[in-house]
Amino acid sequence: MRSFILISAAIALAQASIIYRRDSCTVLASDVRLDCGTVASSQSSCIAAGCCWTPAYDGGAWCYYPTPTNTTRPTPPDRSTIAAWLSSQYSYSVTQLLNALSPSGTVAGVVVAAQSQSNPDYWYHWARDGALTMDVVAKLYAKAVAAGDSTNANVYKTKIQSWIIFEAGLASRTNPSASITGNPADNVGEPKFNVDGSAFTGAWGRPQNDGPGLRVRTIMRFLDSYVSATGDTTYAASLSSQIQKDLDYIVRNYANTCTSGTPCFDLWEEKSAQHWYTEIVQRRGLLAGKSYFSKWLPNATLVSRYQTVASSLETMMASHWNSTAGYINEMRDINGRKSPDAAILLGSIHSFDSDNYNSPTNDQVLRSVWLYARYFKGHFTINRNRASYAPLVGRYMEDVYNGGDSVNNDGAGPWLLATAGMAEFYYVAATSLFQAGSASVTANNQNVYQYFGVTANVGSTITGSSLVTLANNLFGEGDAYLQTLSYWMGSSQTMPEQFNPKTGARQGAPHLTWSYASLITAKLARDTALTILSGNSPTPTKSATMTATTTAASTTTVSPSPTAVTTKCNVAVSSRIDCGVSGTTEAQCKAKGCCWNPLPSGTSGPWCFNTGAVTTCSVAVSSRVDCGAIGITEAQCGAKGCCWSPLASGVSGPWCFNAVPA
Repeated sequence: MRSFILISAAIALAQASIIYRRDSCTVLASDVRLDCGTVASSQSSCIAAGCCWTPAYDGGAWCYYPTPTNTTRPTPPDRSTIAAWLSSQYSYSVTQLLNALSPSGTVAGVVVAAQSQSNPDYWYHWARDGALTMDVVAKLYAKAVAAGDSTNANVYKTKIQSWIIFEAGLASRTNPSASITGNPADNVGEPKFNVDGSAFTGAWGRPQNDGPGLRVRTIMRFLDSYVSATGDTTYAASLSSQIQKDLDYIVRNYANTCTSGTPCFDLWEEKSAQHWYTEIVQRRGLLAGKSYFSKWLPNATLVSRYQTVASSLETMMASHWNSTAGYINEMRDINGRKSPDAAILLGSIHSFDSDNYNSPTNDQVLRSVWLYARYFKGHFTINRNRASYAPLVGRYMEDVYNGGDSVNNDGAGPWLLATAGMAEFYYVAATSLFQAGSASVTANNQNVYQYFGVTANVGSTITGSSLVTLANNLFGEGDAYLQTLSYWMGSSQTMPEQFNPKTGARQGAPHLTWSYASLITAKLARDTALTILSGNSPTPTKSATMTATTTAASTTTVSPSPTAVTTKCNVAVSSRIDCGVSGTTEAQCKAKGCCWNPLPSGTSGPWCFNTGAVTTCSVAVSSRVDCGAIGITEAQCGAKGCCWSPLASGVSGPWCFNAVPA
């Protein structure tokens, strides 16, 4: 970690033409600077306040405190506490998300961005927000189908099909984006519509080229589940023209330089440039279309075309890597926004699929997102006051949009959807690495893995118990972000756009639909991680009870597991009553009818003991209290004095859990 800070400091020195600071100041890397000023701070006012002044050209604070931020990994919160909060917040979020679908005063198929019609007015249908929201509904549909919940499955199906019809209608109408390009077919690049389905003709950042790819991906997610459940390929085939129109738009426009002629705005609707987020969701949409025209309406020409463009997009995305700064630049060839951007985090989780392309485990993506969060740790006042916890995160460091609510004037704040997205990102990373069975160490991810508790050499491979540690700590980081989110949400379950950066008060649009969507997908990703990492996956890539191996990355080994204790022996160490004498063996102990459970080195207590209490492992699944870490084996569970009882595939709950009084 020290070498990383020194390298980053050297970069900051090279960037700064003149350094102004107090004598006690050192040049800190941007990701460890504690912001000491405001957007309008001057060199003189900064130094007068006792702070350091060093220009930064990556979005970092120019005025900062001499002491760097606390970069220690937060202690993961109690998993059962997070699970309880998340369960309640998930149910509320699903209800609020459904309330945003065709609410009173709108037409069928509309997805309103927020239940807010003034200060700010988000009472519109955005192509991107609509596709992302309906992708969540498609996931809920698949979950309901798998659970045999036909009632909710029909509700979700009706909502999705209504949205598909509405989007098809929008694609047949003239709008400002088509007027800009001069091609009527380019109307699918229009980002925003009135809730009656008419074109929004006011000034806006248009076209936005992420909508078509997101739409196709969402439609395909639904169709895969729908056809599997119903066998109705006729309905799937009926959507070919709509899907092809979106994909042909991508083919026509993906290589647009965006610097002249037709613009192409980002997901934040602020800058016209070539955007990494747009490119990755375009690629995902093209591959979804390739699947569609392979399965339900075979067309070899289209399949080849979409694959070719997807490959070209991969080349374009590779050019966004900034090897000097050590992160992905969301925009290429533009001045004014150079900091790590939430769009990288969101693009990765919004496009994640079985091919793992630019997934949360990709070394460049993982490093970029890790650095992005570090920047924000010292940026917001409310983060600085909780330095040992996971930070709230915003869109990007140069952001000034405060939500437009005409009340809060402390500048841009952290976004709830980005903070929940951080949790989802790390859950997906933990799951993916664990399923892969190994993790390759590169110059890009070495410091990240070290932060997560595994020190390894570049070029080595992390496996076995070290990989379990890595996955467990990644999962814990996800929980740490939800802990922070729950802290600032307090007793209210409402999810706005932002928190105030100084006070933590809610600001911006209330009931932001995308905020609820991000909470739901974080919960779904967490559930998947718990299922797979606890060994409850029906088809893991590697055994969930991996044995440790010695590699160049780690020399960690696992000692032979002690025999699982009997039910009456499931007690805390402090409750053990000594049943032996010094030197008693396991056989001698058990021959006396006592419990035998060796303790880790440094832990004081008898290995051979009585308890004076009888407990049972007959505990309802819903009442099980988790007693293990992710990846724990049966032997390790027994060694902790806990109960072990695997659950059937599809049933969620801990396999290793505490006993209860008999």
